[in-house]
Amino acid sequence: MKSYKAYYINLDKSTDRKNFMEKQFKELNIPLTRFPGIYGKELDNELLKKTKQKHHLLTHYPLPNDGEIGLTLTYFSIWKKIARQDEDFAIVLEDDALVTKEFFTDLKNILNELSLDDFVDISGRKGVLNYDDNEYTNTFVIPPLQTTGQIIGKEAAKKLYSNLDHYYSPIDVMIQDIFKHKVKINVAKKQYVSSNDKNIGGSTIQKNRMHISKKIIREIFRPIWQLTSLLTYKPFRFIKNEVFGFFSFF
Repeated sequence: MKSYKAYYINLDKSTDRKNFMEKQFKELNIPLTRFPGIYGKELDNELLKKTKQKHHLLTHYPLPNDGEIGLTLTYFSIWKKIARQDEDFAIVLEDDALVTKEFFTDLKNILNELSLDDFVDISGRKGVLNYDDNEYTNTFVIPPLQTTGQIIGKEAAKKLYSNLDHYYSPIDVMIQDIFKHKVKINVAKKQYVSSNDKNIGGSTIQKNRMHISKKIIREIFRPIWQLTSLLTYKPFRFIKNEVFGFFSFF
């Protein structure tokens, strides 16, 4: 059987979430390894400033907050760790992930559909244009937005770490850019994981405090961004992903 190691991402301050995840996996009788998350508010101000300047506005609106940057940098770090681990695959969960028991029942069969170059989003959400249909997973030209839970092959982690080496958008958006990171993104047909953050204190990606007038201006410009992105970056991503997928995965 293909080997795997399960991780969960957790900020040092989020002890309730740590307890939630470890209790959950103790009941499942599955070993679980904590991976310390990077807390955006504690990052160097100059680093945050330079990182925000790299933000590609057409990929995501509005500008990122410190928590989104911290989470993205955390994923860069965990990909590096996975690429060097002994096990074939890693299960990576955020610390609000509620995992179904059925996931571990199906896991052997899911892994049998994968190579070490594959990545699987286990949320069960739908992406855009399914082009590969297997028993347990689908593959979409543009995968769904989410990072609650995933399976990552060690070679996939190596490619992700090598090709997405700097921030330009929140991590879930960057994963949609298959033509950039060059990793096949599969999506589980069943929903194996869901977010439980409402029961454990809400989101840990802190929101920047903003005056009400700025919030109003931001929302006024949101439809303009949506239209601009729809006419520019989104079709560009779709075409590039489809071309890359055609020549790489078939």
